[in-house]
Amino acid sequence: MVNITKSKMTRFNYNQWVSYFSQNDLHRLKINFSNEQEISEKNKNLIFPSIRAFQKGEGSDGRYLMRSVDDYINKNGQKEYHDAMQWFVKEENCHSAYLKEYMDFYKIKPAKHSALDFIFRKLRQFSGLKSEITTLVTAEMIALTYYDALSKCIYSPALKSICKQMLHDELAHIIFQSHTLNRLNLNKFDNLIRIILMEVTSVFVWCAFHKVFMAGGYDFGSFMKENMGYLRQSIFLAESNK
Repeated sequence: MVNITKSKMTRFNYNQWVSYFSQNDLHRLKINFSNEQEISEKNKNLIFPSIRAFQKGEGSDGRYLMRSVDDYINKNGQKEYHDAMQWFVKEENCHSAYLKEYMDFYKIKPAKHSALDFIFRKLRQFSGLKSEITTLVTAEMIALTYYDALSKCIYSPALKSICKQMLHDELAHIIFQSHTLNRLNLNKFDNLIRIILMEVTSVFVWCAFHKVFMAGGYDFGSFMKENMGYLRQSIFLAESNK
């Protein structure tokens, strides 16, 4: 598990986040398929159900999110937050595009519907920006564990490069969203909700895609420990400097 609380990004303001995202955008991953070998049907059946679900989830257009962001800005100022969130949405869409390119290479069709994506979208729209960010950062923490497992469960240089990029970006996303939660002044009840949400969501994701996690070296205990560990770090960041 990476200790995200020691990153210099924990001290960024929103203007610095805009600069970070814009610089990161200049170094987008170019996927190299030249060393790919044919994946067996067994391994395709192992990885692609979860990849299709995560590809769907990473591809939101962010319309509802940006409305919540603008409502927050109208009440609290910080116009630079709008630009930072637009960059964040763009980066999430890049993640979706990476997975789509990988799926296209192996002629795997995108998912039209995903139960995981549907649940996350409904939770995000429950109660304004706080619900949006709480749900987003929960998904991103679980994604860290997922992409770590996915990178290890089969031999695929292209997939490994995608997962490496995802892990790099999602770590920053967790810090970014935790920074916003700090400004939303979460209380003990909010933190309890975060814990329950992480526990319930983790169980759901494990039940849906446990074969990938197990192939990547996780059992249920280590999977939960990893997710809850990232949650503790996020809560720490959200409570810092209040």
